[in-house]
Amino acid sequence: SWGWSLVVAHLEHGLRGASSIGDALFVQRLANDLGWPVIIAQRDIKSIILQQGGSMQDVCRQERHEFLQQTARDWDAQAVLLAHHQGDQAETVLLHLLRGAGLAGLSGMAARDLALGDIALVRPLLGESRAAIMDYLREQAIGFRMDASNAASDYVRNRLRLDVMPLLRTINPETEATLARTAKVLQAEDRYLAGLAQAAFADVSCLNETSLFLKISPLENYPQALQRRILRLAWQELTGGPQDLAFMHVEAALGLLRQEVGSVTSWPLDWQVRRSYDKLILESAQSEADEAVHLLPIPGVVDLANGAGQIVASVLSAFEFEGYSSDPNVAYCDLGTLATSQLQVRYWRAGDIFSPLGLGGSKKLQDYFTDVKLDRRLRRRVPIVVCGKQIVWVAGYRLDSRWRLTSNSERLLRLEYKR
Repeated sequence: SWGWSLVVAHLEHGLRGASSIGDALFVQRLANDLGWPVIIAQRDIKSIILQQGGSMQDVCRQERHEFLQQTARDWDAQAVLLAHHQGDQAETVLLHLLRGAGLAGLSGMAARDLALGDIALVRPLLGESRAAIMDYLREQAIGFRMDASNAASDYVRNRLRLDVMPLLRTINPETEATLARTAKVLQAEDRYLAGLAQAAFADVSCLNETSLFLKISPLENYPQALQRRILRLAWQELTGGPQDLAFMHVEAALGLLRQEVGSVTSWPLDWQVRRSYDKLILESAQSEADEAVHLLPIPGVVDLANGAGQIVASVLSAFEFEGYSSDPNVAYCDLGTLATSQLQVRYWRAGDIFSPLGLGGSKKLQDYFTDVKLDRRLRRRVPIVVCGKQIVWVAGYRLDSRWRLTSNSERLLRLEYKR
């Protein structure tokens, strides 16, 4: 009745053996019966965790959303529809409450958001109870299948569903609806405060190549609720996301407003907040050696700090060029476009932007690191070759398209990252 054209997508995580495979086969049969295209894919989650780390639930969620986003792009879809319902929303609110959360966490899941990719996530059933959905399936004689893992008590969410929610329903039979309604109210209030915080952040913040400054005088004039949000926005500006920054980090930074000049508090991922005379300075806590800019002569070699390897620059003619290397630690660029006798090597700085070769357009380096799943703790260890203020090569990852080889390139620069 909504007039949508649907494509069914299902990811089999390879965790539950025959039961999991049975789920995938059921999805395929049902989609075929309904006349909808269906895409089934598999992932070896255990192997991914061994290689990359992370919790089982987090890795499953990440892989699932990446699969759904990619499938949506492949089919030129406008949205990814998820089946979260009112009961899921109530569980999410309770889970966040027990872990400790502000308005954003207690707002639960949005009916529509872009938090996990460039294609909208839409939850059309968020206002429907599980009972209403089950009744509809029975009325329409549509088969369904229960995920066997939902009955396991290993996960906190399952324990909330199986043990806590039934107890709460003895106090309020409409517990799920009440919690979902509360989430909807808080979503509106959170959006309002988020807008105020964005304006306040623009008023008090200033970003340079290595640091972000918050001017103390105007910051102190804002209420504490906005001060906390301003600090979280500063963190997102520096790192590209809200992860890793806890309530205690925000409170410690606000505490600097009442401390003497030079006071410092540590933040995650090698960041720190330092009190100056009139500013809070959010900066890298790395050593001066790590922050230094190394000159790279052409040709020449630069030794990286702390024994992290070398960057080697060598010159060759177009006749000597034997083709691109598949080694990500080697890159070739047009020496003619550089028009310099030396480059510089440094590490990632807040606000860095480059044009990754082959990807089209420009993007923040922190967003590129997110796209390639580089752990936040490793991002400041990646050498960046620059020409003035422009990035030439993110060593071991990708060349900036402005320095790529063309059919007119005569003198070539070969860059190698020796680890």
